[in-house]
Amino acid sequence: MRSLSLMAFAVVLIGVGLYLSLGQPRLLFQPAPTMDAALAGNGPDPDRVAALSEQLSGASDADRQAAIQGMVAGLRQRLEQDGGSVEEWERLARSYANLQDLEGLRFALNGLLNLQPEDPRLLMLAAQAAAEAGDRAAAGVLFRRLLPLIDPEHPRYGEIRDLIEGFDAADPAQGPE
Repeated sequence: MRSLSLMAFAVVLIGVGLYLSLGQPRLLFQPAPTMDAALAGNGPDPDRVAALSEQLSGASDADRQAAIQGMVAGLRQRLEQDGGSVEEWERLARSYANLQDLEGLRFALNGLLNLQPEDPRLLMLAAQAAAEAGDRAAAGVLFRRLLPLIDPEHPRYGEIRDLIEGFDAADPAQGPE
């Protein structure tokens, strides 16, 4: 039992010694870094977050969900009216994904595609969301836009090409664009 205690003490001592020699021990004695003032404007207002947290502290799950949906609706309305940055559209897309709102997610992804029309990741997500919603025509268009952006050697290239061929077979009038 004594040798086990000595071994544990030796492991701790070696760990501390390694940290002191290889790590950054000065960080242990410095205060945590604060958010840069330039970045502070990009996030939500801390006073509003605190007020909302206080309001929702005793609220039911339904009330919390309604409050979140209201905030998402407000963000959507603002983006529809004023446009917005990629980060704001991504925040809206994440919000709709968390709410499992497929139509809202499609709206947000389309907004992102207006800002980044050649982004393969967005095209893939938008095409998958359209297919999930049963909108085969929109999914086909998005997959067709995506295919030329992918390296033919990429493992998903063949899958996407097969999907497009499946859409074409189901709707011969559509044809390749």
